[in-house]
Amino acid sequence: MNANKKDSRITLLRRTALLCALIVITIVGISAFIRLSGAGLGCSPWPHCYGQTLRDEQHGMPRATDTQAGQSVIVARFAHRFLAVLLLPLMLVLVLGGFTMQPQRWNERWTALLALTLVLFLAVLGRWTAGARVPAVTLGNLLGGFLLFGLCWRMAVIGRGQSDGPLLSRQTRGWRGVAVAILLSQIVLGGLVSSSFAGLSCPNFTDCIIPTPVPWAALNPLREPHFDSSILSVNGQGALVHTLHRWAAAVAALAVSAAAITLLRSGRRWVGFSLLFLVGIQLAAGVLLVHNGLPLALAVAHNGVAALLLANLLSVD
Repeated sequence: MNANKKDSRITLLRRTALLCALIVITIVGISAFIRLSGAGLGCSPWPHCYGQTLRDEQHGMPRATDTQAGQSVIVARFAHRFLAVLLLPLMLVLVLGGFTMQPQRWNERWTALLALTLVLFLAVLGRWTAGARVPAVTLGNLLGGFLLFGLCWRMAVIGRGQSDGPLLSRQTRGWRGVAVAILLSQIVLGGLVSSSFAGLSCPNFTDCIIPTPVPWAALNPLREPHFDSSILSVNGQGALVHTLHRWAAAVAALAVSAAAITLLRSGRRWVGFSLLFLVGIQLAAGVLLVHNGLPLALAVAHNGVAALLLANLLSVD
C-alpha cells in the first residue's frame, strides 16, 4: 500500500513538472516574440525598421506605445504575465511535495528547489526587463528561462522510459558536460545578437565585415548598443557578435552530436536520436534565418529548438 501511494505521488509530481515544462517553453516562445518584435523583426517595411525602438530613443524620439506596437504584442504580454504567475504555485507544489513525501523523499527535490530559485530570480529580473536597454537583462531572462525549462523537463522524465538504463560512464558524462557548456555559450551569443540588434549586421553569408579596429566592446553585455541610422545594418559593430555566433554554432553542433553518439552507445537511444534531430533542425533554421532576412516566426522557433536541445542534455543521468 505504501509503495503504491509513493508511486502515485511521484507520478503526480512528474505530471506537475511536465505541466511546468509546457508553461515555461510557452513563456520562452512568448518572450522571444515580444523581444524580437520590439527589435523590429516582422515590422514593415523590412528590414529598414530593424532596431527602430531604441534607435529612435537615442535620437530623442519618444518610445513606441503598446498601441503602436500592435494588438499581438499586447496579448503576448498579458499571456506572459499570466503564465509567469501561474508557474510560482506549481513550483511550490513540486518543492513541498518533494521534501515532505514519505517514507522516502523524491530524488528530484533539489532540482525542484533550484527551479523555484530560478523562478524567483526571473521574477525579480522582470522589474528591470521592461524598457531595458542593455543586453545583460535580456541574457539573464534568456538563460534563466532555458535552464528553468531544462530542469522542469528533467523532473518530468527522470525515472521514465526516456532516461532509464545503466548509469552513464565518466566519458559520456564528460561529453554531456562539454556539450552543455558550449551550448550555453552559444545561447549567450545568440541572445547577444538579438539584444544588441546585430541581426542585420551580417545580411548574408558573405557580407559579414568586422570593423577595424575590432570592436571588442560589442561583447560587453552591460554596454548599451548604439545605432547608425545612415546604414542598413543599423549596428555595424554587431558583425563581431554575429560572426562569433556563426562559428560557435559549428562548434556547438559538433559537441552536441558527439554527446548524442556517446548517449546512443550507452543505450539512451531516445535522447541520442532527439539530439541529432534537433541539431539538424537548428542548423537549418540558422541558415534560413540569414538567407530569408530574419523572419519573425523562424527566429522564435530558433529560440525554442535551442531550449529543447538544452533540456534533452539535462534530462539524462
